[in-house]
Parts: sequence; C-alpha cells; structure tokens
Amino acid sequence: MKSYRFSYKETNVKILAENEEFYEIAVKAILEARSEIEVYAKLNPYFLISYEPIDCPNCQKKGVVINMCRSARLANVGPMASVAGAIAQFAVDRMIEAGAKIAVVENGGDIAIHSDRELKIGVYPSKIALVIPPTDRISVCTSSGKVGPSVSFGWADAVTIIAEDACVADAFATALGNSIGDLDKEELEKTVARFYSENKEFIKGAIVIKEDLIAFAGKIPRILPADFGEDLITKP
Repeated sequence: MKSYRFSYKETNVKILAENEEFYEIAVKAILEARSEIEVYAKLNPYFLISYEPIDCPNCQKKGVVINMCRSARLANVGPMASVAGAIAQFAVDRMIEAGAKIAVVENGGDIAIHSDRELKIGVYPSKIALVIPPTDRISVCTSSGKVGPSVSFGWADAVTIIAEDACVADAFATALGNSIGDLDKEELEKTVARFYSENKEFIKGAIVIKEDLIAFAGKIPRILPADFGEDLITKP
C-alpha cells in the first residue's frame, strides 16, 4: 500500500492505493467529479450557496451532482454539505471498478474506504482512532464547528458519521453538527441518540466530541487511544 497526495484548486486529498496506476485512476475521477460540479453550478448557481435541499433539474441521471442532491434531501442540508465526501466516494468507486484491493480517499476529513486489510482512522481533534476491518465499502466523515473551512452552525469539536456511502455520511455529519449547541453530557447523549434513531436507515453510527464530552450511537467500529497531529489532515 502506498500513500499519495493530490491537490487541485480547493481539493486536497490523500489517497491510499496499491500502486501508481490506481492513484492515477483516482486523480482522473476527482477531476471528472470537480468538472461535473463546476459545469452544473453554472446552470444552477443555488447549488453552491443553498443551506437547504434544492431541486436539481437537468443534472445527469448518474454522477456526483445527483448524489449530492439526494444526500442533501436525506439529511435536510444544502448540496455542498456533501461535496468532499461525494468526490472521495466517486474516486474510490472508480478505483474499485478498475480492480483495486485498496482504495482509500480522504478529502478534508471525509474518507471513503475499500480495503482488504484493517485500517486505523483517527478522529481529529481527539485522541481516538477507529479500527476499520477489511471492507468492501464504508465511509468515515467528520464535520466540525471549530476546525476546517466547512460551514457548521454548531459548536462540536468533531461530529463523525459512519455510513456505507461518503456522500451520505458527509451530509449527515453536517446535519448533526448543526444541532450541537451548548449541551451538557446528558443533553449531548440524548441529541446523538435521537439523531441516530431518526436516521439509522441511512447511517451506521455517529460520534460527537465536544470539549471533554463524547457521545456515541449506533454501530461504532472498535475504538483505540491514538496520538496524532493536525499535519495528517488534508486541508484546502
């Protein structure tokens, strides 16, 4: 397994792949996904700025834009809330189609995973890591009200959603993050449990870290203590 980094405009990703051939497939897919988004945004400018779900007429029947619009409707957020996860998932799916045994794309804290071996995924900012067993398809997407460029109306240090699809996980991470205000431990636990109960059809689990508090709901991968720095997180 080799680690690569790729940057283009606002996109800055880390890619784990078996070799350069699969890395190049991922890069081509990322550029294709960005191009689709940029072209569609010229037709429908609200796609870029809405904080609520919108109709997406004239988009392709398959592709990144329609997946973002569907995820936005499920999570009740704007389409761009899922852009990083959508691009990561699109690239991983293309790698899988080409026969990759390892295809991991991390895009600003949103990670799409296909792997024939165990991986450890750190949750920043915290001192924990999730142990991801070999899997055909899973995603770990994190939103924050304190770290990174993404818009969040909440105050959580980290909101992590585990789901099958990174586009969906990214949208729901934003949605849950928006609901995390000045909560005590009991309120935080109830908020996370209620959110999972209402959305368990679409997500596998949720983790929220707020200062010295942490709350879990759903099926959470095994957790280990971890010590890692911000330098491991890709940034735009």
